[in-house]
Amino acid sequence: MTSTGEVVGLARTELDVTDRDEVHAAVAAHRPAVVVNCAAWTDVDGCEVDSDRARRANTEAPGFLREACEATGAHLVHISTDYVFDGEASIPYQEDDPTGPLGVYASTKLDGETAAGPAATVVRTSWLQASDAPSMVDHFIDDLEGPGEVPASSGRRANPTFVDDLVPLLGLLAAERHAGVVHATNAGTTTWASFARLVAATAGYDPGRIRETLQDGSRLARRPSFSALDNAVLRELGHRPLRHHAEAVAEAVGRALAARSG
Repeated sequence: MTSTGEVVGLARTELDVTDRDEVHAAVAAHRPAVVVNCAAWTDVDGCEVDSDRARRANTEAPGFLREACEATGAHLVHISTDYVFDGEASIPYQEDDPTGPLGVYASTKLDGETAAGPAATVVRTSWLQASDAPSMVDHFIDDLEGPGEVPASSGRRANPTFVDDLVPLLGLLAAERHAGVVHATNAGTTTWASFARLVAATAGYDPGRIRETLQDGSRLARRPSFSALDNAVLRELGHRPLRHHAEAVAEAVGRALAARSG
């Protein structure tokens, strides 16, 4: 994550974050300066079915990491979500705005923020897009390569956030050992339908092929219809805001097309 030291990543097969003893043993063995908790159960509908599993992964695990970090002097950076808000706002949410989780996933993630402790850096982000795994950019290009219309939802608005942009910022916040909640997203609020049209235009396809659909009401869990995040604390800390998501989309489209032609 930074150039200042070794980075050790532990996969699910190497560390069960819901096991207190395993967490304490892993942190004691590696003695890290910083622990970044990216682990969560993000199956929003699945959390409604198995709330116990959701609570173990999303609430109890951050508490175990907090204990282990306090025991070793490590700083905890905990990744949270825009879903802690109810979606009733008309302008992007700031860090100190009232929360209002709509389901089990959201409520367990909000409780996980508390479990991580007051000394932790809690980073709320949204609509994460990876560069080393299929993202929504890849999904829409795959669909556009076929015939006909491509459906995309216009029922929710938030900030797409690209992991390659987020990770360096996590390193800066970790180095500062900032305590408290920070919103960190790429700039620009959009819907998946508008995002898909951007991908289409950037990749050389007709954006008119994108067919807007409403949010699927058959899903078990409610999602906030508006969960854009205002990165107010980042500005207060003097950090440069993350670039507009359109710039990141252009890079992601370039990678995707190069992979297909190569």
